[in-house]
Amino acid sequence: MIVTSKPFFSVIIPALNEEKYLPLLLADLAKQTTHDYEVIVIDGVSKDRTVEKAKSFKNKLPLLTILSSSVRNVSVQRNMGAKQATGKYLLFNDADNRLPEYFLEGLKYQLHVKPLDLFTCWFNPDSTTASDKAVASYMNIIVETASLLNQPAAYGALIGCRKSIFKNIGGFNREVGFAEDTEFVNRGHHKGYTFDIIREPRYIYSFRRFRKMGKLKMLQKYAVLNLKFLTNQKVNQKKEYPMGGGYLEEETRITPGLTKLIRLAFKKKGKKTKITDRIRALLSLEENQP
Repeated sequence: MIVTSKPFFSVIIPALNEEKYLPLLLADLAKQTTHDYEVIVIDGVSKDRTVEKAKSFKNKLPLLTILSSSVRNVSVQRNMGAKQATGKYLLFNDADNRLPEYFLEGLKYQLHVKPLDLFTCWFNPDSTTASDKAVASYMNIIVETASLLNQPAAYGALIGCRKSIFKNIGGFNREVGFAEDTEFVNRGHHKGYTFDIIREPRYIYSFRRFRKMGKLKMLQKYAVLNLKFLTNQKVNQKKEYPMGGGYLEEETRITPGLTKLIRLAFKKKGKKTKITDRIRALLSLEENQP
Protein backbone atom coordinates (compact mmCIF):
# COMPACT_ATOMS: atom_id res chain seq x y z
CA MET A 1 0.00 0.00 0.00
CA ILE A 2 1.26 3.48 -0.91
CA VAL A 3 0.90 5.85 2.04
CA THR A 4 0.33 9.56 1.46
CA SER A 5 1.79 12.21 3.78
CA LYS A 6 -1.58 13.53 4.92
CA PRO A 7 -4.70 11.41 4.51
CA PHE A 8 -7.93 12.67 3.01
CA PHE A 9 -10.03 10.50 5.35
CA SER A 10 -9.59 9.57 8.96
CA VAL A 11 -11.77 6.49 9.40
CA ILE A 12 -12.75 6.43 13.08
CA ILE A 13 -14.16 3.20 14.52
CA PRO A 14 -15.35 2.95 18.13
CA ALA A 15 -15.38 -0.71 19.20
CA LEU A 16 -16.41 -2.87 22.12
CA ASN A 17 -16.19 -6.66 21.99
CA GLU A 18 -16.17 -6.69 18.19
CA GLU A 19 -13.70 -9.51 17.50
CA LYS A 20 -16.12 -11.06 15.00
CA TYR A 21 -17.11 -7.99 12.98
CA LEU A 22 -14.25 -5.49 13.21
CA PRO A 23 -11.81 -7.68 11.21
CA LEU A 24 -14.30 -7.76 8.33
CA LEU A 25 -14.45 -3.97 8.19
CA LEU A 26 -10.66 -3.66 8.48
CA ALA A 27 -10.27 -6.18 5.65
CA ASP A 28 -12.62 -4.06 3.52
CA LEU A 29 -10.52 -0.99 4.28
CA ALA A 30 -7.33 -2.80 3.32
CA LYS A 31 -8.85 -3.53 -0.11
CA GLN A 32 -9.89 0.05 -0.92
CA THR A 33 -9.00 1.34 -4.38
CA THR A 34 -7.64 4.58 -2.88
CA HIS A 35 -5.02 4.72 -0.15
CA ASP A 36 -5.04 8.25 1.23
CA TYR A 37 -6.75 7.41 4.50
CA GLU A 38 -5.87 6.45 8.03
CA VAL A 39 -7.77 4.15 10.36
CA ILE A 40 -8.27 4.85 14.06
CA VAL A 41 -9.83 2.16 16.25
CA ILE A 42 -10.89 3.25 19.74
CA ASP A 43 -11.48 0.21 21.94
CA GLY A 44 -13.63 0.45 25.04
CA VAL A 45 -11.57 -2.09 27.03
CA SER A 46 -13.03 -5.11 25.28
CA LYS A 47 -13.11 -8.44 27.06
CA ASP A 48 -12.63 -10.43 23.88
CA ARG A 49 -9.87 -10.37 21.21
CA THR A 50 -10.94 -7.12 19.53
CA VAL A 51 -7.60 -5.38 20.08
CA GLU A 52 -5.60 -8.46 19.12
CA LYS A 53 -7.59 -8.80 15.91
CA ALA A 54 -7.10 -5.11 15.11
CA LYS A 55 -3.35 -5.32 15.66
CA SER A 56 -3.14 -8.14 13.13
CA PHE A 57 -3.90 -5.55 10.40
CA LYS A 58 -0.82 -3.42 11.14
CA ASN A 59 0.93 -4.64 7.98
CA LYS A 60 -2.14 -4.33 5.78
CA LEU A 61 -3.07 -0.89 7.12
CA PRO A 62 0.16 1.06 7.75
CA LEU A 63 -1.77 4.10 8.95
CA LEU A 64 -3.59 2.19 11.70
CA THR A 65 -3.82 3.58 15.22
CA ILE A 66 -5.38 1.65 18.09
CA LEU A 67 -6.46 3.64 21.13
CA SER A 68 -8.00 2.54 24.41
CA SER A 69 -10.80 4.37 26.18
CA SER A 70 -11.49 3.60 29.82
CA VAL A 71 -14.97 5.04 29.27
CA ARG A 72 -17.31 2.78 27.34
CA ASN A 73 -19.28 5.46 25.55
CA VAL A 74 -19.56 5.77 21.79
CA SER A 75 -19.47 9.58 21.88
CA VAL A 76 -16.39 9.63 24.11
CA GLN A 77 -14.67 7.11 21.86
CA ARG A 78 -15.52 9.03 18.69
CA ASN A 79 -14.25 12.27 20.20
CA MET A 80 -11.01 10.57 21.23
CA GLY A 81 -10.50 9.33 17.69
CA ALA A 82 -11.26 12.76 16.23
CA LYS A 83 -8.64 14.36 18.46
CA GLN A 84 -6.03 11.92 17.15
CA ALA A 85 -7.08 12.26 13.49
CA THR A 86 -5.04 14.08 10.84
CA GLY A 87 -7.29 13.66 7.79
CA LYS A 88 -9.26 16.38 6.02
CA TYR A 89 -12.48 14.51 6.71
CA LEU A 90 -13.46 12.44 9.72
CA LEU A 91 -15.45 9.37 8.73
CA PHE A 92 -17.12 7.74 11.73
CA ASN A 93 -17.96 4.08 11.14
CA ASP A 94 -19.63 1.42 13.25
CA ALA A 95 -17.41 -1.63 13.72
CA ASP A 96 -19.91 -3.91 11.97
CA ASN A 97 -20.18 -1.85 8.76
CA ARG A 98 -18.97 -3.30 5.48
CA LEU A 99 -17.51 -1.15 2.71
CA PRO A 100 -17.31 -1.94 -1.02
CA GLU A 101 -13.73 -1.68 -2.26
CA TYR A 102 -14.54 1.49 -4.23
CA PHE A 103 -16.30 3.20 -1.32
CA LEU A 104 -13.64 5.69 -0.20
CA GLU A 105 -12.65 6.54 -3.78
CA GLY A 106 -16.27 7.18 -4.72
CA LEU A 107 -16.90 9.20 -1.58
CA LYS A 108 -13.81 11.33 -2.21
CA TYR A 109 -15.03 12.03 -5.74
CA GLN A 110 -18.45 13.13 -4.46
CA LEU A 111 -16.84 15.49 -1.95
CA HIS A 112 -14.69 17.03 -4.68
CA VAL A 113 -17.79 17.60 -6.83
CA LYS A 114 -19.76 19.02 -3.91
CA PRO A 115 -17.71 19.88 -0.82
CA LEU A 116 -19.64 19.45 2.42
CA ASP A 117 -19.04 20.13 6.08
CA LEU A 118 -21.23 17.29 7.34
CA PHE A 119 -22.75 14.32 5.57
CA THR A 120 -24.08 10.82 5.81
CA CYS A 121 -24.64 8.18 3.12
CA TRP A 122 -27.38 5.91 1.96
CA PHE A 123 -26.81 2.26 2.76
CA ASN A 124 -27.74 -1.20 1.59
CA PRO A 125 -28.70 -3.98 4.01
CA ASP A 126 -26.43 -6.85 4.95
CA SER A 127 -28.63 -9.31 3.07
CA THR A 128 -30.26 -9.57 -0.34
CA THR A 129 -33.82 -10.29 0.83
CA ALA A 130 -36.57 -8.03 -0.50
CA SER A 131 -37.86 -7.38 3.02
CA ASP A 132 -34.48 -6.18 4.28
CA LYS A 133 -34.14 -3.96 1.22
CA ALA A 134 -37.51 -2.42 2.10
CA VAL A 135 -36.30 -1.69 5.64
CA ALA A 136 -33.14 -0.06 4.26
CA SER A 137 -35.19 2.04 1.84
CA TYR A 138 -37.46 3.17 4.64
CA MET A 139 -34.53 4.18 6.85
CA ASN A 140 -32.85 6.03 3.97
CA ILE A 141 -36.07 7.89 3.18
CA ILE A 142 -36.57 8.91 6.81
CA VAL A 143 -33.17 10.63 6.80
CA GLU A 144 -33.91 12.30 3.46
CA THR A 145 -37.27 13.59 4.65
CA ALA A 146 -35.83 14.93 7.90
CA SER A 147 -33.34 16.93 5.84
CA LEU A 148 -36.16 18.34 3.71
CA LEU A 149 -37.77 19.54 6.94
CA ASN A 150 -34.57 21.36 7.92
CA GLN A 151 -33.96 18.88 10.75
CA PRO A 152 -30.92 16.91 9.47
CA ALA A 153 -30.52 13.43 10.85
CA ALA A 154 -28.04 10.61 10.49
CA TYR A 155 -27.53 7.08 11.70
CA GLY A 156 -24.35 6.71 13.73
CA ALA A 157 -23.21 3.84 11.55
CA LEU A 158 -21.67 6.38 9.17
CA ILE A 159 -21.23 10.13 9.62
CA GLY A 160 -18.71 12.37 7.87
CA CYS A 161 -17.42 15.68 9.19
CA ARG A 162 -14.77 18.11 8.02
CA LYS A 163 -11.94 17.89 10.54
CA SER A 164 -11.54 21.67 10.71
CA ILE A 165 -15.06 22.21 12.06
CA PHE A 166 -15.45 19.25 14.42
CA LYS A 167 -14.20 21.19 17.44
CA ASN A 168 -16.36 24.21 16.55
CA ILE A 169 -19.45 22.01 16.58
CA GLY A 170 -18.44 20.67 19.97
CA GLY A 171 -17.98 17.02 19.08
CA PHE A 172 -20.43 14.32 20.08
CA ASN A 173 -22.31 14.93 23.32
CA ARG A 174 -21.59 12.10 25.76
CA GLU A 175 -24.65 13.09 27.80
CA VAL A 176 -27.04 12.27 24.94
CA GLY A 177 -27.96 8.64 25.48
CA PHE A 178 -30.13 8.16 22.39
CA ALA A 179 -29.76 9.58 18.87
CA GLU A 180 -26.47 11.29 19.68
CA ASP A 181 -25.70 10.93 15.98
CA THR A 182 -28.70 13.00 14.86
CA GLU A 183 -28.10 15.51 17.66
CA PHE A 184 -24.55 16.04 16.39
CA VAL A 185 -25.39 16.72 12.73
CA ASN A 186 -28.43 18.78 13.69
CA ARG A 187 -26.33 20.94 15.99
CA GLY A 188 -23.73 21.41 13.27
CA HIS A 189 -26.36 22.34 10.68
CA HIS A 190 -27.92 24.94 12.94
CA LYS A 191 -24.49 26.45 13.55
CA GLY A 192 -24.44 27.20 9.82
CA TYR A 193 -22.43 24.27 8.46
CA THR A 194 -23.54 22.51 5.29
CA PHE A 195 -25.09 19.04 5.51
CA ASP A 196 -26.23 16.66 2.82
CA ILE A 197 -26.90 12.99 2.12
CA ILE A 198 -24.68 11.20 -0.37
CA ARG A 199 -26.65 8.48 -2.16
CA GLU A 200 -23.75 6.82 -3.97
CA PRO A 201 -21.55 5.06 -3.04
CA ARG A 202 -23.39 3.12 -0.36
CA TYR A 203 -22.04 1.29 2.62
CA ILE A 204 -23.43 -1.94 4.06
CA TYR A 205 -25.44 -1.52 7.26
CA SER A 206 -25.62 -4.40 9.72
CA PHE A 207 -29.08 -5.43 10.89
CA ARG A 208 -27.61 -7.73 13.54
CA ARG A 209 -28.92 -5.70 16.48
CA PHE A 210 -32.45 -5.72 15.09
CA ARG A 211 -32.18 -9.48 14.61
CA LYS A 212 -30.88 -9.96 18.12
CA MET A 213 -33.72 -7.92 19.60
CA GLY A 214 -36.27 -9.74 17.48
CA LYS A 215 -37.37 -6.50 15.82
CA LEU A 216 -36.31 -7.21 12.25
CA LYS A 217 -39.44 -9.17 11.35
CA MET A 218 -41.58 -6.30 12.58
CA LEU A 219 -39.50 -3.82 10.60
CA GLN A 220 -39.74 -5.98 7.50
CA LYS A 221 -43.50 -6.22 7.88
CA TYR A 222 -44.14 -2.51 8.23
CA ALA A 223 -41.40 -0.85 6.16
CA VAL A 224 -43.38 -1.00 2.93
CA LEU A 225 -46.51 0.17 4.73
CA ASN A 226 -44.67 3.21 6.06
CA LEU A 227 -43.31 4.02 2.62
CA LYS A 228 -46.82 3.84 1.19
CA PHE A 229 -48.15 5.96 4.02
CA LEU A 230 -45.49 8.65 3.53
CA THR A 231 -46.27 8.87 -0.19
CA ASN A 232 -50.05 8.73 0.16
CA GLN A 233 -50.33 5.42 -1.68
CA LYS A 234 -53.33 3.18 -1.18
CA VAL A 235 -52.98 0.34 1.32
CA ASN A 236 -55.09 -2.82 1.21
CA GLN A 237 -56.10 -2.79 4.86
CA LYS A 238 -57.48 -6.33 4.86
CA LYS A 239 -54.30 -7.86 3.46
CA GLU A 240 -51.56 -5.43 4.45
CA TYR A 241 -52.81 -3.59 7.51
CA PRO A 242 -55.01 -5.87 9.65
CA MET A 243 -54.10 -4.08 12.91
CA GLY A 244 -55.64 -0.81 11.76
CA GLY A 245 -54.42 2.65 12.69
CA GLY A 246 -53.10 1.75 16.12
CA TYR A 247 -49.82 0.67 14.63
CA LEU A 248 -48.97 4.19 13.55
CA GLU A 249 -48.95 5.24 17.19
CA GLU A 250 -46.67 2.39 18.22
CA GLU A 251 -44.15 2.82 15.39
CA THR A 252 -41.19 0.61 14.67
CA ARG A 253 -39.06 2.78 16.97
CA ILE A 254 -36.07 3.14 14.69
CA THR A 255 -36.46 6.92 14.79
CA PRO A 256 -39.83 7.64 16.43
CA GLY A 257 -39.23 11.38 16.83
CA LEU A 258 -38.32 11.80 13.17
CA THR A 259 -41.28 9.80 11.98
CA LYS A 260 -43.64 11.90 14.12
CA LEU A 261 -42.08 15.06 12.70
CA ILE A 262 -42.52 13.76 9.16
CA ARG A 263 -46.19 12.95 9.75
CA LEU A 264 -46.87 16.42 11.13
CA ALA A 265 -45.19 17.95 8.11
CA PHE A 266 -47.37 15.95 5.77
CA LYS A 267 -50.42 17.57 7.36
CA LYS A 268 -49.21 21.07 6.52
CA LYS A 269 -50.31 22.59 3.25
CA GLY A 270 -47.55 23.71 0.93
CA LYS A 271 -44.95 21.24 2.11
CA LYS A 272 -46.97 18.13 1.41
CA THR A 273 -46.69 18.13 -2.39
CA LYS A 274 -43.00 19.00 -2.40
CA ILE A 275 -42.04 16.34 0.11
CA THR A 276 -44.29 13.69 -1.42
CA ASP A 277 -42.89 14.32 -4.91
CA ARG A 278 -39.32 14.22 -3.60
CA ILE A 279 -39.88 10.95 -1.73
CA ARG A 280 -41.57 9.37 -4.75
CA ALA A 281 -38.50 10.30 -6.83
CA LEU A 282 -36.19 8.84 -4.19
CA LEU A 283 -38.22 5.66 -4.04
CA SER A 284 -37.92 5.39 -7.78
CA LEU A 285 -34.13 5.44 -7.38
CA GLU A 286 -34.39 2.65 -4.82
CA GLU A 287 -36.62 0.53 -7.05
CA ASN A 288 -34.04 0.72 -9.85
CA GLN A 289 -31.30 -0.66 -7.62
CA PRO A 290 -30.19 -4.23 -8.49
